[in-house]
Amino acid sequence: MATLAPNSFDRGKPFYPLVVNYAVLLAGFKELAVRGISGGQSLENVFSTLMLGPASSAPEPVVAELQKGLTQLLGPLQLRSEFINDHITINIDELARELVSNFDYLSSVLMRSAGSLLILAHEISKDSPWHDQGPLWEFLRHCRNAAAHGGSFNFLHGEPRRIAQWGRFSVTASLKSMPLFRSANGLGLISPGDGVRLLWDIEQAYPQMRA
Repeated sequence: MATLAPNSFDRGKPFYPLVVNYAVLLAGFKELAVRGISGGQSLENVFSTLMLGPASSAPEPVVAELQKGLTQLLGPLQLRSEFINDHITINIDELARELVSNFDYLSSVLMRSAGSLLILAHEISKDSPWHDQGPLWEFLRHCRNAAAHGGSFNFLHGEPRRIAQWGRFSVTASLKSMPLFRSANGLGLISPGDGVRLLWDIEQAYPQMRA
């Protein structure tokens, strides 16, 4: 098993914030899984309920399996690697310290990574029968392009060629070089929450959508 410290990557090179934010995302997934299992209770209370409370009649193998699952979730972040035929382990406490010590830098990259939601939404939908060239899908397409190419709008080959509109927002050639996500200085088109709302509005406008 290989152990990878969150600060193994050079902070002055481009991969460092991407890897750390990726690890933070996966660590957050684990934490929410624990919260879902425990119902928001402390794990001590969960174990006490299992062993002494109303659930004490549960079969011993069931209790043991749940305890094993919780222990694994609370342990280090382990990422399977086919290349080394083993797991890469990331210590959660070290990851938390790394996040705090470089919060401003990492959070700025995390803001840009909000574009991954739009990229994935576009990619899994673009060849579907309910995907068309209407204003909402065109708006998503241009946001996807901006997110995937440096985080700013850049139009080639006569783009935008069709109406791309979502509510009061329109994608026009005048947006060239504008950042997709608005920064602290106010420059940019949308904010991270807008990606969620855009996908909601598309889903409501296309009830025939299916996974």
